[in-house]
Amino acid sequence: MSREEILNEGYLAAYITEELSKSDAAEVEQFIADDEEIRDEYYNLQKTVEQLAFQYSISPSEVVKRYIMEDSKVVKFFGESSESASSGMKLALAASVIIALASMMSAYYFWNEWQDTDYRLAQLTARNIELAESYNTVNQELSEIRQDLAVLVSPEFSRIILNGTDNAANAKAVIYWNPNDEEVYLNSANMASLPQNQQYQLWALIDGVPVDAGVFDAEEGTFQIMKNIAKADAFAVTVEQTGGADSPTLSTMQVYGEAI
Repeated sequence: MSREEILNEGYLAAYITEELSKSDAAEVEQFIADDEEIRDEYYNLQKTVEQLAFQYSISPSEVVKRYIMEDSKVVKFFGESSESASSGMKLALAASVIIALASMMSAYYFWNEWQDTDYRLAQLTARNIELAESYNTVNQELSEIRQDLAVLVSPEFSRIILNGTDNAANAKAVIYWNPNDEEVYLNSANMASLPQNQQYQLWALIDGVPVDAGVFDAEEGTFQIMKNIAKADAFAVTVEQTGGADSPTLSTMQVYGEAI
């Protein structure tokens, strides 16, 4: 395994996602320890993976929280006692009254329980529906994570860092470009938010001619799919009015990077 292979063929990304054999992982670790450029590339990739984890982090819904925290129902029964009557008739009368009251209370209790069961069944049905919707959402987001990670580890994609210009010295963006399939992914985590009437616009420079590669908003930690680009010497980002422009406003250029 050579230094160039580690930098250009996805070994660092595969190391981060634990897809290397023990021997390959040990070689990569040694290169990270000894080579400053490889170490910087490793830390940048690691940061990107962490951003993906935060991007798709999921909080449980209030209904699910209530479902988890809900305690079991406690039903209390109350008995009645009566003093013994001195005569058999009073005792029989008291017994008949108690039986009648017990029957009424029993009927009311079971009617109330039936009503409560019907209500709880409706609640359970609603919870099951929400849990199913939450599962579908999680499943979709996991699919997006797999797709993003596939881009990171694929040797078909070149990683191009766009560094800040004098207009935005602290700005930074990363392009993942597959010229064979003309695919372009953008990570704009280190770019500032813009006013509502403005958007960032990505440009591919081909023989000095800027070609529109799509507009985007700065969203921390997100991968955004841009327009297809088959050939490029460099990439740059400018600030334009919402919807983009036919040609770049060079005075607003934020980041720039040359294709490898």
